[in-house]
Amino acid sequence: MQYPVSEDEAAIIYNKFLTILLLCICLTAGSLYATSGSGLPPLRNGDLIFQTSTSSQSSAILVATADPFTHMGIIKIEGKSIRVIEAASVVKETPLNDWIGRGVLKRIAIYRDVGLTEEQTARILSAAKDLYGKPYDIFFSFNNDAIYCSELPYLAYRAAGISIGKIQKVSDLHFDNFVVKRLIRQRWQRHAECTSKQYDFERCYRHILQQDLITPASIANDAKFKKIYSNYLF
Repeated sequence: MQYPVSEDEAAIIYNKFLTILLLCICLTAGSLYATSGSGLPPLRNGDLIFQTSTSSQSSAILVATADPFTHMGIIKIEGKSIRVIEAASVVKETPLNDWIGRGVLKRIAIYRDVGLTEEQTARILSAAKDLYGKPYDIFFSFNNDAIYCSELPYLAYRAAGISIGKIQKVSDLHFDNFVVKRLIRQRWQRHAECTSKQYDFERCYRHILQQDLITPASIANDAKFKKIYSNYLF
C-alpha cells in the first residue's frame, strides 16, 4: 500500500537527500589535496579529533546525523609521541598517523576547548584511561558497560566537570530510514535490553529510537570548542 506524501514531507525528504549528497561530494572531491597529518598546528592534550570512518556503520551514522564526522577521539601527547584515545574494537590508544590513515581520504578536523586548565586536562586523560579495554558499543547506549566513540570524550570531559555536546534521542536524528534500519536489523538480537524483554524486531527498533545518545556532530558544534585545523573542503 502506498501512502500520499505531503508537500512539506516531500520537501524534508528532498532537503535531506541534498544534504547527504553534498556531504558525499565534499568528501570525495579534491582527494589530491588530502594530507597524511603533516602540517598540523601544535596539538594539546585533550584536543578532540574527528574523521569520516571507513567502518561498516559509518554510512548509517553519516545519514543519521547529516554530518561527515562519524568517528572521533581524544589527543594524548607524551614526549614526541602523539596518540588518539578512541573507542574502536575496545577503548585504546592509536598512533595519530595510523588513526588519520584509517579515515576517508585522510580527512580530519581538530577542535579545542581553549579554556581547559592543566588540572582539567589531566582529569580528562585519567578518566579516559579508566575506560581502556572497554568493548565498543554497537548500540550507542549509555545503559551498558560498552563505550562508543563520542561517548568516550563525553564521559572523560564530564569527569573533569565539563559538559560537552548535546544529548539527543535517537529518534531526533535521521534514524528512521533504510540505511540505519538495515544496520539495526543486523544487530538487534544482541541488544541486551531487547533480548531480556523478549522484544521482536519492530518493538526493539522502537525501543532503540527512544535511547539517549551523544553524536560527534553535536560535540563539534558545541560553542566551547574552537576548530584549530581541518582538511575537509568545508
